[in-house]
Formats: sequence, C-alpha cells, structure tokens
Amino acid sequence: MVNNCCEGNSNKMDEILRLKEFLGIISDTNRLRILCLLTKKELCVCEIFKALKLPQNLVSHHLARLEKLSLLEKRKEGTFIIYRLNKRILKQYKALFNQILKD
Repeated sequence: MVNNCCEGNSNKMDEILRLKEFLGIISDTNRLRILCLLTKKELCVCEIFKALKLPQNLVSHHLARLEKLSLLEKRKEGTFIIYRLNKRILKQYKALFNQILKD
C-alpha cells in the first residue's frame, strides 16, 4: 500500500507548495548562475551582468525574482545596489527540501 504523504496534512501540503515555488524560481539557468556568483562575494548588478554576459534589464528581472523569496539581501553603496546571498533563508529552503524528502 502506498502512503500518501500529503493526504489530510495541510501543513505538509503548505510546505510542498512553498518548496515548489522555491524550486520554480531557482530552476532557471540564469538565476542559478547568479546564485553561484553570489556564493563567492557580494556583487552589484553591473558586475553580475558583465560576468554572465547578459543584458542588464534581464539580470535585474532575475534578481527581482530571487528577491521575491528573500534569497538575496541588498544594500545601497553610493549609487550602486550590492547583492549578496541570504544564507539564512537558503538554509531554511535546504532544510525544508530535506524534511519533505525524509518523511
């Protein structure tokens, strides 16, 4: 008999939907490339789009999608906005992924 892990468990289903949104956002190749760059150091948009050889408006769009899930933190430095990974949130999503697959 197959155990339906989500049946009658709205908490579990909420977690699965939250993880689905996360995986959908990071499944884009360019967003993964941005996350990869930001594992090394903080960067501004101008550094990111040059490193990835992408148009600035496209990089800004991807950054906004990553920000939607709080995966990035940003600060203003003069006229530049500097981005870095929000490691705390990223760790939460990793734990959520592991928890769902563990049960």
